[in-house]
Order: sequence, then C-alpha cells, then structure tokens
Amino acid sequence: MNPGAEGYPAVNSNVQSSNTNSSVNDDEIDLLDLLRSIWSQRGLVIGCMLVAVLAVLSFHFSKATFSVASRVDYPISLSFLSDGKLNYPNGSAFSPRDLMASSVLLDAIEQSAVEITLIDVNNALIIQQSNSLLQKSEQKLTDMLTNAKTPDDIRTAAEQSLQNLKDLGLGYLTLSLDLTELAITQQQGAVLLSNVVDAWAKQSIDRGLMDLTITRPMVAFTATNGNNLIDNYDRASSYLKSLDVAANQLSRLSGSNSLVVNGMTLEDIQRRLNALGDRDISPLRGFAYNNSDVLSKTNSAIQVRLFSRQRLLNLEHDRLTKLIASYDLALEQLGSTNQQNLGAANQGSQQNQGGQGNAAQFDQSFLDSLLQLGTRLGAVDTRKQLFNSRIKAVEELLSLEKEIAILKGSADEKTLDINPEAVLKDALQDIAKNLNEAQQDITKFVDATREITIANHTQVYTASTAPQVRGGLMQLAPKFVLMLVLGAVLGLFLGLFIALIRSALLKNK
Repeated sequence: MNPGAEGYPAVNSNVQSSNTNSSVNDDEIDLLDLLRSIWSQRGLVIGCMLVAVLAVLSFHFSKATFSVASRVDYPISLSFLSDGKLNYPNGSAFSPRDLMASSVLLDAIEQSAVEITLIDVNNALIIQQSNSLLQKSEQKLTDMLTNAKTPDDIRTAAEQSLQNLKDLGLGYLTLSLDLTELAITQQQGAVLLSNVVDAWAKQSIDRGLMDLTITRPMVAFTATNGNNLIDNYDRASSYLKSLDVAANQLSRLSGSNSLVVNGMTLEDIQRRLNALGDRDISPLRGFAYNNSDVLSKTNSAIQVRLFSRQRLLNLEHDRLTKLIASYDLALEQLGSTNQQNLGAANQGSQQNQGGQGNAAQFDQSFLDSLLQLGTRLGAVDTRKQLFNSRIKAVEELLSLEKEIAILKGSADEKTLDINPEAVLKDALQDIAKNLNEAQQDITKFVDATREITIANHTQVYTASTAPQVRGGLMQLAPKFVLMLVLGAVLGLFLGLFIALIRSALLKNK
C-alpha cells in the first residue's frame, strides 16, 4: 500500500480536531478558579467596601447639624388632686407658681451646690400645667381638627380625645429649665429640677397642706375652773370623739397600720380610747347628769342649759321619727307601684300576643321584657337609696335617744350615800391625764407618718419620667442608614470588579 495516498489525509484531520478542542477549552469560564481568584483577593474587596462606607460617612458628617443642650424638662404627676379641683388636701388653692416660691428655690439651690442666684433660676425656670409626654398627641389631634378634609365622625372623636387629654393634663406639671440662662451643665440642671420638686413637696407637708385626713386636737385637754362638772364631762366626751376620729383617719393611710411608736400600734391606741370612753367618760357623764340637781345648787345656769338642750333634743327626735315614717311610706308605695306596673305590662303583653302575628308578637314581648327589666332596675336603685337613708336616720335616732336618756337620768337608780361632786372631780383629773396621753401618742403617729411621706413624696407627686435633656444631639441627613447600606453594596461590587480585572491581567502575563 502507498502510505502517501491514504495515510496523510488522516493525519491532517486529527491535527485539526485537536486544535479545535483546545480553542473551545480556552473560551470556557471555570467558576471554581474564579472564586479562588476572588477569595485570594478578599483584602482588596473588603478595602473597597471600607473606602465606600467611609466616603458615605464623611459626606453625611459634613452635612450633619450639631446642637448644644438648651433645656431640661421634668414632667411630674400630682398625687393629691381629686375631682378635678386644683386644691391641696387641706382646701388651700394650688398654683404651679407654688413651686417657684423663693423659699423653695433657695432650698433647691442649696441642695444642688451650684453657683447660681435666685434671680437666675427665676428667669430660667418655666412651669406648665401639662405633660410634655402628651404634647405630641395633643398637637396631632389639633392638626387633625384644623384640617378641613377631616370627616365629621373623625373630627368628633378627635375633639373628645383632645378634651380628655387636656383634662388628664391638669394633673401634671412640666418643669422646664433653660440652660442658656444658667452657667451649668445638663446634669446639674436635672439635679436642680429634682431638688426644686423635692423642696416644694417637703415644705407643703411641713406647712400642713397635705393634712387632709388627719384632723386632731392640737391643744391638751384641761378642765375649766369652777363647779360646772357637767360641762367638763361634755367637753371630755367631745375631745375623746375627736381623738377617735384622728385614729381612724390615721389607720386609713397606707403603711400606718404597720407603724410602731413607743411600743404601741394604732390598734393599741384605738383600744385604749374605746376603754376610756366605755369605762370612764360615758358612765361618769351619765352620773353627772343624774345628779344635776345636786350639782346645780351652786350654779343655777346648769339647769337652764339642761332644760334647753333637752328641748332641742326632743325636737330633733320628733323630726327623725317623722323622717323614718316617710321613708317607710315611700318604700311601701314603691313596692305597690312596681306590682301594678308589672301586672299591667304582663296583661298588655298577653293581649298583643292574641291579636298580632308571630313577628309582631315577638317584637312586642321583647319590648315588654325590656320595660319590665328597666322598671325593676329603677325600683331597685330607688329602694336601695331609700333604705340606706332610713338606716342612717335610725342610727341617728338611737344615738339621740341615748343622749336624751342621759339627760333625763334614771328614776330607778338608788340614792347613793356619796358626794357626787367630789367623785366627779377626782375622776375628771384621771380622765384629763388619759386624754392628754392619748393625744400625745396620736401626735407622735402623725409625725411618723409625715416622715414617711417626706421620705418618698408619694402623697404629693410622682415623677412621670426622669429629667429629660432637650437638644445636644447630632442630626444626620434623612435615610442615612439606607445610604450607608447602598455605599457598602457599591464598594462590594467595585471591589469584585477590580479583583476580576486584576486576575485577568495577571493571567495574561
């Protein structure tokens, strides 16, 4: 065979095929090699990202605005206000200007230990009867009302909400301190505002403005000179009642029942007062009235006062008796009226059921049931009010009858061979001693509760939040975070692009 005839064409074909495959392999992209190349240049990619982020930060910081702290706000809520009245518990009128009294500000400046004058604080301090935390809500509601496109139903709801916020704001105060008027830091301003409120609360308590529920005799009990023993025992009975009222009022204060003063609690004092009244004052007072004939020999005015007082008590007795009878009659008539109304309603319901269709019968019976329910509820409320009034009148009548019995004395008592004047005088000295000791104990409890109130001030005010500094912030451009993220993404892609270009250049070399 001739190799030149058939062998050479076969060799040329194989060479061309190999060149073609080599060219195809060179045009393909190997992803693994690409990722390895990028990973080897990760420092370059991260560097580009950091450069982009720094560029964005530099641009925003150059456009940012910086402000110095200009004001400190301190919102508080007043704990002693009730029924929407701006009065202290003792009835004195309250004004936000009370917190700017000279004595209050001087105490606050002394406690804060800052080099400022009273005039400077007066010029820098502003007190508003509102809560700074509610001002944004009030402003939004006001804007909604001023908008002519607001629907009527939304406008009505906004007006009601705004009025509710204003009523709620009456129980709040916001103290604002202008730092531009004072040469102090924002921390010193916050401390100064806290001391102003604390000084006002302490002085209010010391002046007795918070003593609503503690009414007690402030002077000791003393028997008047002379032989008018009946009047002395009346005064002792009244003094005992005032002490008992003070003890009950103290017991209603939070934390007072757990107080121990001189080894005694409020329950011990109340038991002592009850024993003093049941064992000494009430029996001896009755004994004094029973022996009024003997005691009035040296003072004829006693008989005149006893007769006049007994006459007044009898008139009051007649009034209470007639009042109780009227309550009984009203309750009886109310019961009979309810029976008649319910009977008429049932009869009308039966008639309607006989002459109308099923739907009309259902509607009418439903209306009759509502009418019966309303009648019963109204009757129950009215009967309850009448019954409570009757119980109160009966209690007053029983107390009055007891007082009348004391004035009249008992005709069945045996005549004792004793000198009533001497007995009553001796006993009155011990009673005065016991009353004064009880008065001193109650005063000590009042002082102890006052110290607790001064310590926490919860009876006067409650801080809504800590003092808030206004201003002193850096304000960046809007959408700062979005711009920062976009800058990081742009730096990432730029780093990848540079890394790919660099790897291609290195490969061609």
